[in-house]
Amino acid sequence: MNTENKEKQEEKKNDEQSQAKFNNPDQKLKIFVIDTGKIKQTKAFARQDGTLLGIVWVASFVCTMLAANPEYHILGLFSNILILSTPFVVAKRLKYFRDVVREGHISFKHGLYYCVQTFFYATLLLTIIQYLWFRFMNTGMFMTQLQANYQMIAQAYQLTAEESKALFDAITMMKPIAWASMFMITDLIAGAVLSPILAAIYSKKRISQQ
Repeated sequence: MNTENKEKQEEKKNDEQSQAKFNNPDQKLKIFVIDTGKIKQTKAFARQDGTLLGIVWVASFVCTMLAANPEYHILGLFSNILILSTPFVVAKRLKYFRDVVREGHISFKHGLYYCVQTFFYATLLLTIIQYLWFRFMNTGMFMTQLQANYQMIAQAYQLTAEESKALFDAITMMKPIAWASMFMITDLIAGAVLSPILAAIYSKKRISQQ
């Protein structure tokens, strides 16, 4: 009987201590400030590195558009190299953020948040540039090359003349905002696929010191 009473008293004491910690406004405020600080810090660096990635994407896009001209066909190769460098650029910046800013450790959650934000800002920058390009620049050669590519696709799928014409008309009638939106969706999908992979690879927990 005494043992049971003793256990109940200890359990009650532990519950009171836990409740006191939970009700302590200073401790709650401290935890909240730390989490908010990390989020703001992550977002700030993601905005900076997203701009860097966006510049890489813009350079790739410009090379693609100029490569439509046979004189600058070699730029298509540079465009592919730049776009394929995407995961390496993000990985390098995430590693720097982890090792230098976060002192060698970052959770999967914060790594994922960093990557998602980085891809978001890069996509935003590229979408604006693509809209302005399709709105104000001459895209005649690009459209001609695109139609030639779609012509091969139409032949491969054995489309009729009317179906091919409808397809080409739909392409030529697309507005700048439609082109930018189409590319934007592709970029967001790429970010959604790569973000968890990179976050998992570069997540590193803090080693607790005894």
